[in-house]
Amino acid sequence: MRTLSYFLALFLLGGLLFFAFMHKREEEKGYSAEFSTSQSLPDFTFRSLDGKVYRLSDFRGKIVLLNFWASWCPPCREEMPIFEKVYRDCSKHGFVILAVSMDTNRSARDKYLKELNPSFLILESNDDTKLIGLPTSYLIDRDGKVYKMKLGVYRELKEDINKLLGPNQRC
Repeated sequence: MRTLSYFLALFLLGGLLFFAFMHKREEEKGYSAEFSTSQSLPDFTFRSLDGKVYRLSDFRGKIVLLNFWASWCPPCREEMPIFEKVYRDCSKHGFVILAVSMDTNRSARDKYLKELNPSFLILESNDDTKLIGLPTSYLIDRDGKVYKMKLGVYRELKEDINKLLGPNQRC
C-alpha cells in the first residue's frame, strides 16, 4: 500500500512538472498566425495621450505594428523594450508602432511610461476594443493588410519586418 502511495505521488509530481513545462513553452512561444489572404482591420480610431486623434488609415503606406498592452501585464512589459529597439532600428524604413494602452489605472500607466520613455506612439484604448488576451499585436503591411497576428511576446518582430521590407532593405 505504501509503495502504491509513493508511486501515485511520483506520478502526480511528474504530471505536474510536465504540464508546467508545456505551459512555460507555450508562454514563451505565444500564438501567432500569418495571413495568406488579404485581410484588413477596421479603421480603428484612437487618441494619443496628448489628445490627438489617430486613425489606422492615417498610416497607410507604412509598416504598422498595432499593439495592445497594459502596464500590469508581465509579457507586455517584457516586449516593450524589444519594441523600442526594433523601432529605433526600423523607423527609417517606414515602420511605426501604435501601442494602445488597455490600462484603466492611468497613474500606473503613466508611471510605467515615465520609466520606459518610449519613442513610439502611445495611444489610449476606446471602449469598443475587445481582446482575448494581452499582449496582442497585429503587423500590418504597407497596403493596410494584416501580415501577422501575435498573441504573446512578439520576439520575432524584426525578422517579420525584414520579410515585409523585401530582399533589398534590412533594418
